Amino acid sequence: MLRPLVDRFVRRMAADFVIGFFFAGRDLERIIAHEYEHAAIALGADVPYTGRPLAPTHRALKINAGHFRRRLALLRTEIEAAGLPADLRDRWLEHQRSLEATVTDGTDCGPESG
Repeated sequence: MLRPLVDRFVRRMAADFVIGFFFAGRDLERIIAHEYEHAAIALGADVPYTGRPLAPTHRALKINAGHFRRRLALLRTEIEAAGLPADLRDRWLEHQRSLEATVTDGTDCGPESG
């Protein structure tokens, strides 16, 4: 159940009008494999993560908080469509939220206040 869910999630992100540009020209199969590893680990599986370190890989993309929130919304939609139990949904989303400072550049998508 997890691998097809992750596959749909990554493909949905790649086709998304807000964050899809991050995936242009990227190897989606490789991204799916690493997203699966990450999800499995977050849900308690003993799976090794074989991808590159998250911080330098993602910060170079200049992902802002709005992009990150969009990703979470797409993930929640896919999790709910798949019928994943609420406890697993919450654990997975909480794990994703804990990565915000690691993968974003500290900016948001809204106008600066001041």
